[in-house]
Amino acid sequence: MNEQQRKFELYLDEQITECRQRSKLLAADERMDEGNFEKVRANVYEIFKTILSAAEKVCGKDDGARKRFFLQKTDEIPTNWTTSYEEAKKQGDVEKVYIESIKLDTAREIKEMCMQIWEENT
Repeated sequence: MNEQQRKFELYLDEQITECRQRSKLLAADERMDEGNFEKVRANVYEIFKTILSAAEKVCGKDDGARKRFFLQKTDEIPTNWTTSYEEAKKQGDVEKVYIESIKLDTAREIKEMCMQIWEENT
């Protein structure tokens, strides 16, 4: 694992921890829906942390291949969320629209951070 990948994994870990902490605080404050939204956000970070690990297994020590693999997944995975978002919008399901928008926004943020970290030393 190279320095950029370690830095990116640390970023994902920190985001997961922060989301879980916010979720607990919101639940303790009896703001269950908001707490659940933080759990959704944490799950997205966890998904992409798993993808990062898979990139290393699939691509080995090839830094460029790992980056391409990961970025490809950041495009592929949100496709279903976009479809679900559009369907929920048509159905007028406000909660589902919000949940899917959380997933999409989080995935976009992850991709942006990935690009930022990987571009630092290239």
